Amino acid sequence: MRVLNLISGLALAVLAAGCAAPASQYYTLLPGASSAAGTAQSPYAAPGKFAISVQPVDLPQQVDRPQIVLSQPGSAQVQVLNGSLWAAPLADEIRNSLADDLSRQLGVLELPVRAAPASLPLWVVNLAVQRFDSVYNQQVILEATWRLESRNPAGKSARVCRAAVRVPVQPGMPALVAGHQEALHRLATIIAAQLSNRPVSGLKAEGIDLKGCT
Repeated sequence: MRVLNLISGLALAVLAAGCAAPASQYYTLLPGASSAAGTAQSPYAAPGKFAISVQPVDLPQQVDRPQIVLSQPGSAQVQVLNGSLWAAPLADEIRNSLADDLSRQLGVLELPVRAAPASLPLWVVNLAVQRFDSVYNQQVILEATWRLESRNPAGKSARVCRAAVRVPVQPGMPALVAGHQEALHRLATIIAAQLSNRPVSGLKAEGIDLKGCT
């Protein structure tokens, strides 16, 4: 009887292992080491002239969750992927990716507002995301509005802008996430041009729709 109980227990254990859900996959919007190295030398770099402070990002509630959310073309339905998760809250992933990219492109420090010395000019970056669409095997869409506010010293006119970025993607979740990384990089390039007093009209690359920038 004990032998039969042992065999039954082993069989149940094997069956449970076979029915176990696959392990969740985690993704980040921060670029890999090779991609980050590609933005180290930028035409916008002006080391030491100022610093930036990227503030917490506002997100639509539909995508502000741990799971990656897929949009369905031509439908109001979305699909929440419980097995594909962001490595950190999505708002933090976007903020950290943007801050890292801007710091590299501009060659400046990204600091909390309170940590910036009074003698160091500071630009505060506020970003509000209106769309963060993930269409599997088709495209990603990032639409956002941002405000650049000068501190230390204050008094300069604030700069505002809105843009939509579309990036085609291949099948697979890594390709989808890479598309979002590229969309954020293009957005950072526009902001870097503004902070460097360069015209943004020349940055209308394929997939970028500027909706008014000052």
